Amino acid sequence: MKTYNIKSTLRYLWKNKLFTALNIVGLSIGISACWLVFSIVQYEFSFDKGIPDAEHIYQITSDNEYEGEVDGFAGVPLGLPPLLVEESLDDALVVPMYSQYFERLFTNEGYKNTQLTFDEQEGIIGTLPTYFELLPYEWIIGNPKSAFAAPKQIVLTENRAKRYFPNTDPADLIGEVMLLDTIEYAISGVVKNLSFPSSFPAEVFTALPQDKWNNHNWSAMNSAHLLFIKTKNKASLDHLLTLANKRYKETAAEGHAKMGLKVSFTSFPLPEKHFEPQYDTDGLVVEKKVVYGLIAIGGFLLILACINYINLSTAQVPQRAKEIGIRKTLGARPSTLTWNFFAETFSICLFALILSWPIVSIFRKVYPEFIPDGLVNFSNPWLITAFVFGLTILIAVFTSLYPSYLINKLRSIETLKGKMETRIQGTRLTLRKGLIIFQFIIAQFFIVGAMIMAYQLNFTLNKNLGFEHDAVVTVRMPYKSYQNADVDPLLYKHALAKRPEISKIAMGHEPQNSNHWGSIYYLASDTGQIQLSSAYKYVDEDFIDLYEINLLAGENLPHGDTMRNVLINETALKMLGMNNPEDAIGKKLTYDAERSHTILGVFKDFHQKSLRNKMEPLLFESSTKSGHLQVFHIKLPKDRQQWKKTFATMESEWKKLYPDAPFSYEFVDEKIKNLYETEHRTAKLVDLATAVTIFISCLGLFGLATLTAFQRTKEIGVRKVLGASVSGIVGLLSKDFVKLVLIAIIIASPIAWWAMNKWLEDFAYRIDIQWWMFALAGVLAIAVALLTISYQAIRAAITNPVNSLRDE
Repeated sequence: MKTYNIKSTLRYLWKNKLFTALNIVGLSIGISACWLVFSIVQYEFSFDKGIPDAEHIYQITSDNEYEGEVDGFAGVPLGLPPLLVEESLDDALVVPMYSQYFERLFTNEGYKNTQLTFDEQEGIIGTLPTYFELLPYEWIIGNPKSAFAAPKQIVLTENRAKRYFPNTDPADLIGEVMLLDTIEYAISGVVKNLSFPSSFPAEVFTALPQDKWNNHNWSAMNSAHLLFIKTKNKASLDHLLTLANKRYKETAAEGHAKMGLKVSFTSFPLPEKHFEPQYDTDGLVVEKKVVYGLIAIGGFLLILACINYINLSTAQVPQRAKEIGIRKTLGARPSTLTWNFFAETFSICLFALILSWPIVSIFRKVYPEFIPDGLVNFSNPWLITAFVFGLTILIAVFTSLYPSYLINKLRSIETLKGKMETRIQGTRLTLRKGLIIFQFIIAQFFIVGAMIMAYQLNFTLNKNLGFEHDAVVTVRMPYKSYQNADVDPLLYKHALAKRPEISKIAMGHEPQNSNHWGSIYYLASDTGQIQLSSAYKYVDEDFIDLYEINLLAGENLPHGDTMRNVLINETALKMLGMNNPEDAIGKKLTYDAERSHTILGVFKDFHQKSLRNKMEPLLFESSTKSGHLQVFHIKLPKDRQQWKKTFATMESEWKKLYPDAPFSYEFVDEKIKNLYETEHRTAKLVDLATAVTIFISCLGLFGLATLTAFQRTKEIGVRKVLGASVSGIVGLLSKDFVKLVLIAIIIASPIAWWAMNKWLEDFAYRIDIQWWMFALAGVLAIAVALLTISYQAIRAAITNPVNSLRDE
């Protein structure tokens, strides 16, 4: 491009600072949205891509069928891996992975010879040497053949090696001893961390524990026990699955059938693992619909930004008519005009790209919950750079096509005579109206979505859950051996119960979460046995009173740990075939040949899980053991001024009994709120998208209002001379825009109704979508539109008619 053209382009952009700024801001938002979305999507879809022959790796899973419903489960019984290793052919690689838990890990610093301690380290697995054939680890020291050649050997990733031995080169760690709880392990190798995101987050590897490898139990399955098979021969995989299902039928099928459970083993390819929530064990999975939703939001914002630019650019065409006419008269060719306009557009896109960088940075800091944890470590800067520059060029080409077409269609003689109005009416203006309608369809959709999500979340947080949770805090009982976990929890309870600043105290499982036990119970009846599959929670005798759970019949659990008595909820009562709570009192629930429970009372249903779940049967059992009860529940005084003293008392008594355990507490209200973390995150994203959509749509509407005011300048002048009022002229200019917004509302409302009904299907207890929600959203959209166009409308209405009617 010639220097003159560059100067001319920059001079024009500077002259029209308002429109230039609006265009840059609008496009920067679209580019930023696509930049963020592409980064996230590229990360999510790159999982396991660096594993050789990933499409030939399969995870073995369990399909559990109970009462006609089939649920997938990642865990396998301990008897399955030894069987498949023994029976596998040379063309199949069988890799078991057993997660291991250790309270503490100890290492010795080299030259300082001081011991470092690490609590509850995650990512420790027991496996076979075949694990290192499955994944492409690069060995810094050691090799896969000798990794587990001797008992009690351990392999670390480079990151863990640097964490555990910060002053020692990982290449010098062979033979170093680590203490996992009380067991000594010698380091036999160090591998580099995988250079790509994967579904295998383990970083510490030991040989499979022999007690588990020699355990051939087929009845129990645990999500800590995973199994993978690599084979290019599908027949070999099918053969192993057939053996697995056959052995299960011979060993555990009959026992499971008595409980109404049927298990079968199946497989799915590794490339699908990252998108299978039902098999998630490490919190690395993302649903594809979430990824596609992000792509849709980014795409919509980019389209809106492009539409906004086209609208604002065409709004300036009338003002540039004479300039264009003079250029044509002086011999400018259509290609030259098109190139000049593309240069202007490309310059604006470059400025928008520069502005998008701080926008992306700010978004990542303000909304870190939307950024995947591993994105920073596994981002591809070159790919992202190529994408944003390619996107910028594509936007410049796409958004300059229609305005360039309009410019080249202008006739120089007519533009110089001031007859521009006749050349931008008809189909061209109809297209621009269509673009405005499209923008407000998207805006209306997001407004309705944000409103319904807000009402549903407000409903979940304010609905009566069936128990009183205000001003209640929980304290987790110590469970580690070095934290005085053997101290009787009753000592802490009794110590606090004596203090006047403590209103109430109880022990037991939390009332609303997924932490519970489960079992199959049987009730004898005239027609045989009634089977009840139910969750049960351990509580003490004060639990019912503290949470004010309504006891419908019978009496509360007594103090003690005999665990012979239970309370059941209304749902369990109905599943046992009874409607009157009094009828259940004294009945016996058996759960094996020798043990049974007596029903002491029936309590009113309360929501033990989030409102996404229906009411389920629940039993309360009594206990005094910390391993059963797990949590202290403390009711704070009504006077908030005393809370500080209460917390100090709680901590003081805690330090007397548990000096080696950290003291912390959580409000039950906050825990309930955290149950809807996903919904809150989605609602926040929709709120942000709504605000951005409205902003971009308003920019486009501003451009159309500018065009209309320019076209009708003389008409407005005539009307004012004839006595029209300012309000009348403002109404005249506004009604056409209100019509466009109304059309958008009519089109968007059924789409939003369908989409939000689909979203609400995930909640067993939800709000009803009302007509007034759409009406209110429509009023908001119209109000925003009127505020946007009011500046240009009022400005045109108060212009002196002498200036409007003056002919240049």
